[in-house]
Amino acid sequence: MPHTPVLLHEVIEYLKLEPVKPFDGAPGKPIDGAWGKKIIDATLDGGGHTREIINRFPNVKVLGIEFDPVEVEEFRIDNPVLLEKMILVNDSYINMEKIAKENDFYPDGVIFDLGVSSWHYSSSGRGFSFQNEEPLDMRFNPKKEQTTAADIVNMWDEGQLVRILVKYGEEQFAENIANAIIKTRKEKPILTTTDLVSVVKNAVPGWYTHRKIHCATKTFQALRVAVNDEIETIRKGIEAAIKILNPGGRLVVISFHGLEDKIVRAVFKEQVVAETIKWVTKDTIKPKWEEVKKNPRSRSAKMKIAQKI
Repeated sequence: MPHTPVLLHEVIEYLKLEPVKPFDGAPGKPIDGAWGKKIIDATLDGGGHTREIINRFPNVKVLGIEFDPVEVEEFRIDNPVLLEKMILVNDSYINMEKIAKENDFYPDGVIFDLGVSSWHYSSSGRGFSFQNEEPLDMRFNPKKEQTTAADIVNMWDEGQLVRILVKYGEEQFAENIANAIIKTRKEKPILTTTDLVSVVKNAVPGWYTHRKIHCATKTFQALRVAVNDEIETIRKGIEAAIKILNPGGRLVVISFHGLEDKIVRAVFKEQVVAETIKWVTKDTIKPKWEEVKKNPRSRSAKMKIAQKI
């Protein structure tokens, strides 16, 4: 599965990975103490960051976590050689403490790439994108029994809909859209992405449908965040990563929208005050123009780095 990792060079730079150390001659067996650092890739996706780390630093150990079972299976099929050099776990990074304990894997660095993968938009068939007609699901792990986007738009009351559209989508026409959803679902259920796009288009002013950003973008974002409880999951995942990091270990977090960036900064600030971590840099690292030209998806990426005390 094609995957272009964002801020790849910056991730490797700030993780401060060790150069390759000498081996004692036995294939794949380092001399005493020669193993490099242990890294957890908390959002493995297509494995772009992990692949580059293993290729460049073959003595670094990597544990990759991926919540989506379909992506895990595709990764297994596409990366048999890479799997010989890493540990792959199908779970949520919210369970990172348990994962570290079960695998006796306490890392010197943790990577979070919080953006929704291009695979979810283009190939999952779960309604993440409004570009194709798909069921309104939006679960990252379809095997988990949890509320779907269709459940929300067809069962939640108007006040609840307004709340998530404002809180998670920062949608200025939240009341219009919520009211339109309520009226539409009285006639027939809203079950597909095209159903929902139609509702949004009919609920907002004409000028709002002609902007560069699609008029349903914020509604879809809000539903996805609500379905997967993304904000609380990010908070708990980062806190778990800090707990299991070795002293001096680094935490690298890449976010893609304001809500993610806000919660990352908030957790970092809390942990700095608690003296569990320190800022490596207070600057937010953004992709250079050369990267944005090659990978437009990277344009909204923001990276923050902290170090365990």
